[in-house]
Amino acid sequence: MHVMMLGLSHASAPVEVRERVAFSGQALAMGLSMMVSRPAILEGAILSTCNRTELYAVVSSPEEGRSALRAFILEERDLPAEIFDQFFYFLEGDAAIRHLFRVSGGLESQILGEGQILSQVKDAHAAGQLHRTMGAVLDSLFRFAVTAGKRGRAETEISRGAVSVSSAAIELAKDTLGGFDGKAILILGTGKMGELAAKQLPSYNLSKIYVANRTLESAERLAERVGGEAVPFHAMQDALERVDMVVCSTGAPHYVLTPSEMEHVIASRNGKPLLMVDVSVPRNIDPAVGAMPGITLFDVDDLQWVANKNRTERQAVAQEVEAILDSEFKGYKTWLKNFRMTPTISSFRNKAQDLREQELNRFWDRNAPAFTPEQRQLIDSMTQALVNKFLHQPLTSLKGMNTLQQHHHASALQTLFDLKVEDFQEHYLRRQGERRTMPLV
Repeated sequence: MHVMMLGLSHASAPVEVRERVAFSGQALAMGLSMMVSRPAILEGAILSTCNRTELYAVVSSPEEGRSALRAFILEERDLPAEIFDQFFYFLEGDAAIRHLFRVSGGLESQILGEGQILSQVKDAHAAGQLHRTMGAVLDSLFRFAVTAGKRGRAETEISRGAVSVSSAAIELAKDTLGGFDGKAILILGTGKMGELAAKQLPSYNLSKIYVANRTLESAERLAERVGGEAVPFHAMQDALERVDMVVCSTGAPHYVLTPSEMEHVIASRNGKPLLMVDVSVPRNIDPAVGAMPGITLFDVDDLQWVANKNRTERQAVAQEVEAILDSEFKGYKTWLKNFRMTPTISSFRNKAQDLREQELNRFWDRNAPAFTPEQRQLIDSMTQALVNKFLHQPLTSLKGMNTLQQHHHASALQTLFDLKVEDFQEHYLRRQGERRTMPLV
């Protein structure tokens, strides 16, 4: 049983590669199902954002796991082998675990300390639970990672100020335009990215804020919150003719603005320049639009200069976050060590419980009439408390030992108490099978 991660990110691959690998919506659900259908993959989770797609897995062996994850991503995303070899990375064991903690803490983000990644880690955890592709190992790993991310933000200043891809997009636009005074902007898309971008705008001296979305009601809600005007998606061409800049993130898996759709807009603008920032992955604005006259088009990879500036300013705080992540990493490693003791601990508990019930049943066979139901309940509770007291110290000591000590004392417990202990691998696989076949509530 080994923890493994396969993925790519903004640090290893450009946006035109990342958008080919991204999972969302039904593709995510299908991907999770197909991922764990491979015999070597015992548990699976997919973290997919604008800047990374990473597969986290518990595998039967490192060699089989590598092969299974590679085959899955190549087949599921229809990728040529040369793309995989050039842009993907594998991490195993402690390296994979530490990486997820750093991702959750915002230390692997393009914008150091950005807050949205923590929500995305939570979403990946929830998806794995919903589709039952997670077992105890990944479930606990993601719980510890989320706690680490929360602590990093609560106990340091890593997330102070505006820290997100959206805020970087606004900063890039402001710098390119030389300020926002008297400018008009169109926010295209009201998802998380669009909402984060729009929230920053009321503090600037903009002449107009337009909000467009396929669902007009969503556009109206966001426009009302930022003092803007909602625009029907099918009628946004009028807004495109008036604005100075566009920030686009619709969540659509395809281009929503192409050269053919922009030709009339450009003609109507009479040479007035238009800045467009597309922070979507997959991209929502055809890159060919950027070559049209008067158009300046940035995508998410063009935010790197903002990211570099942010990283320099926050580097000292990042070291404080590292210490918090290390603490939570040690906590997870302790949990993982003790998880391997589950069959021994369960057998020891069951042995003590069986003995209690046997002796209590013998006692009731001889003496039940002499006690009221209330008294019987008190005696039952007292014997259960005695068993719990008896088990507490040895089990606490066992969990506090290192791996070698645990193995030695677990063997002693099995011999001294004649415990029938299930092999850990068999126990783990059996529990995995029970979890996957359990009916949905």
